[in-house]
Amino acid sequence: MEMIILNKGEQYIAKIIFRNRIYEYIGQQFEDFFVAIMTKINSNFQPVKAYGNIGDKKNDGFDQTTGTYYQIFSPEDITKPKTISEAANKLEKDFIGLFEYWNKICQIKQYYFVINDKYKGVPAPIIEKLSELRANPLYKNINIAIFSAKDLESIFDKLDENAKQDVVGFIPDNISPIIEFDALNEVVSYLVNTELRTFFPDSLVVPDFDEKIIFNNLSNVVNHLLVVGSYQEGRLLQYFNETPGTKEILQKRFRLLYEQAKVAVPNDVEDSADCRFFYILEQASPRKTLSICSSVLVLMAYYFSSCDIFEEPQ
Repeated sequence: MEMIILNKGEQYIAKIIFRNRIYEYIGQQFEDFFVAIMTKINSNFQPVKAYGNIGDKKNDGFDQTTGTYYQIFSPEDITKPKTISEAANKLEKDFIGLFEYWNKICQIKQYYFVINDKYKGVPAPIIEKLSELRANPLYKNINIAIFSAKDLESIFDKLDENAKQDVVGFIPDNISPIIEFDALNEVVSYLVNTELRTFFPDSLVVPDFDEKIIFNNLSNVVNHLLVVGSYQEGRLLQYFNETPGTKEILQKRFRLLYEQAKVAVPNDVEDSADCRFFYILEQASPRKTLSICSSVLVLMAYYFSSCDIFEEPQ
C-alpha cells in the first residue's frame, strides 16, 4: 500500500470530519464507526455481531489477549432524562449479562461502556451506576470504565495517515484549478433533486469577504478553500447563465444545508464553524472525489460571499 502523507491542513480537516461523524452518527452508524477505528488501532480487536436469537451476549467487541470488552450506546441526545435513565440501566444490565456469559469464555479484565456523548460529557447517574458496579465484590478484579467521544478521538489521533483516510474518506484540502462542468452538472443535479423542506428570505447585504471569515471564526484552512473557490466565480456565472433558474434553486438548498449544519453542530463545540463548513461540503457532495468536491467548494464560495451560508457580520 502506498503511504499517504497528510499535510497540516489535511490533518486538521481529517479531525473536523471525525468530529462531524461523532455529532451525526447514532445507533448502528456509530457502532460501525467505532469498530472501524478500533480495528485500525488494534489488530487483536474482534467485533461481535449478533447471531440469531442469542444476540451478541452484551459484547460489541473485545480483545481476548487483554480481556478488554466494549459495549456501545449511541443515543441521539444523551442529555435527555429518559435517555440518561436508559443508559444507566443498560450499563448495569449489559455488564451483568456480559459477565455471566463471556467471563467463563475469556476472563474479563477491562470493561468499557462506550457512550457517544457528542462531547457533552457523561451525566452523573451513569457515573453513579458505574461506581455501584465497581463496589460489587464480584467484580473487584475488573476495571470498569466509561469510554466517551473524546476517548475515541484520542484513539483516532494515534492512527497513521493511511488509517485516518480510510476512516474519514476523501480529505478535500485542495481545489482543482479549473472547474469541470461534468462534475458541476452532477453536483447541481444532485442538489436540485434533493427535497427542500423550508424557505429562507433572500439576504439583502453582501458583506466584505474577509470580515465575514473573521466574524464567523473560520480557520485559515477554510479561508484558503473559500478564497481559491472564489477565483472560479467567472466560470460558475457562465454556467448559471446557461442554466436559468439554477442559481436560485441552489441558493435555497445551501441555505437549508447551513440551517441543518447549525442543528447538527452546536455553537459551544470546538471549531463549530469549521465543522459546519465541512458538514455542508459532505452533504452537498454526491461522491467524494476531487472534481466533485471542487465543484461544491466553488458553489460554497459563491453562496458564502452572497451571505446565503454563514452569518452576516453585525
